Amino acid sequence: MAFSKETPQPIALIGMSCRLPGGVSSTSQLWDLLANGKSSLSEIPKSRFNVDAFYNSDSTKTGTISGNGGYFLEGDIRLFDNAFFGLNNLETKYIDPQQRQLLEIVYECFESAGVTLEEVSGANVGCYVANFTTDFVNIQAKDPDTYHRYSATGFGPTILANRISYTFNLQGPSVVLDTACSSSLYALHMACASLNAGECDSAIVAGANLIQSPEAYIAMTKAGVLSSTSISHTFDASADGYGRGEGIAALYLKRMGSLKASDPVRSIIRGTAVNSNGHTSGITMPGKSGQEGVIRKAYSMVGLSLDSTSYVETHGTGTSVGDPIEVEAISKCFSTKCSQPLLIGSVKPNVGHGEAVSGITSIIKATLSLEHQIIPPTIGIRNLNPQLKLEERNIRVVTAPEPWPTVAVERISVNSFGYGGANAHAILDSARTHIPSYRQDVCNNVEAADIALILPFSANNVESLTRNIEAVMASDAASKN
Repeated sequence: MAFSKETPQPIALIGMSCRLPGGVSSTSQLWDLLANGKSSLSEIPKSRFNVDAFYNSDSTKTGTISGNGGYFLEGDIRLFDNAFFGLNNLETKYIDPQQRQLLEIVYECFESAGVTLEEVSGANVGCYVANFTTDFVNIQAKDPDTYHRYSATGFGPTILANRISYTFNLQGPSVVLDTACSSSLYALHMACASLNAGECDSAIVAGANLIQSPEAYIAMTKAGVLSSTSISHTFDASADGYGRGEGIAALYLKRMGSLKASDPVRSIIRGTAVNSNGHTSGITMPGKSGQEGVIRKAYSMVGLSLDSTSYVETHGTGTSVGDPIEVEAISKCFSTKCSQPLLIGSVKPNVGHGEAVSGITSIIKATLSLEHQIIPPTIGIRNLNPQLKLEERNIRVVTAPEPWPTVAVERISVNSFGYGGANAHAILDSARTHIPSYRQDVCNNVEAADIALILPFSANNVESLTRNIEAVMASDAASKN
């Protein structure tokens, strides 16, 4: 029987939430950080591990790390309102902070989408979680005598997705993916494929990356992939590796045909694709042909022209080998002979390389850029890497905030690849391209000052209620400054 396939249909992104370095606890705070060109670089918090015991500027020394910084979430990553999620204190003690924060960020993602817990409970909602770090497992394994009956469900990759599905009673597929740094775009691809296949009616795509112990730092130092300065020098001549970053983030997706009038569509996922480099000169060597192939595959699968894209949010890790290969692959795909150069950028100099969560961070940045009609800058560039051959390829790095180009189609490509050769690509369109009247018909011809709204609040306890009200008031005050 001949193989046939239907063209994947566009998927609506209707909810987004994140916790990222630089005190970012919402997508609006992320936009402020990006638009103002800020870096969230810091020293490794002493609450994570004793940095001084492992740091050595000589990366050849065994058991050491050559950088003492990175991009970290602020505050105590262990803090968690366990009672809100029906967890007792004893069980919570054995739960990986990645699990804890994923529950909170998924709840916030549902809030962002305007979805109630009653709506998703018992529904065919898929859960696709990206994860790369197992630091909490490493910590517990140092003393097996501390293992408890809650340990098996407290840590390990499997339970990251299953805990979300269990807590919110989501009855669609529940999967954890690890393709290293491309994990969350792989998760996005699988979620979109499942939606198109009817395996689920909506989907959570989430990623978690918390740095809690030195083992992964040491391994990556020895592999030569980390920057000695702990900074992601993306596109810069000084690029020597990436700076590790933390993050917890989530997206909520629905099929376009399943949208309600009240669904807040943030952007449209036109297509996704994944592939592998196969056998190359080295398993960790980025593959130009593989990256070129996954980009072309993403566009061909949905019948889109490569000439219609104005901006590419690159993987852009800031490695001396990876950046030139990625830019060359991009130049082979997109039209670089137009009168206007192809624009590229990367979020990693702002919030570091979030590894498994990095793809979702790029998707959120791309969506916010389309919404605000501004491309935020790629920061920290002093001298562009000549190996990129940008002028020759008619490609330009966005180094200052600039308005979205005047084009017929507002479209962004997002690229990602893992160190083992797993490549992924996603194509995003502006929501208004597909829903022109969206948000314009509600308050047509009405001045904002004339609108009176009742804003009800609810919470499980008085303290939570008070904090919710204070957070909304603070956000409102900040928006008026």
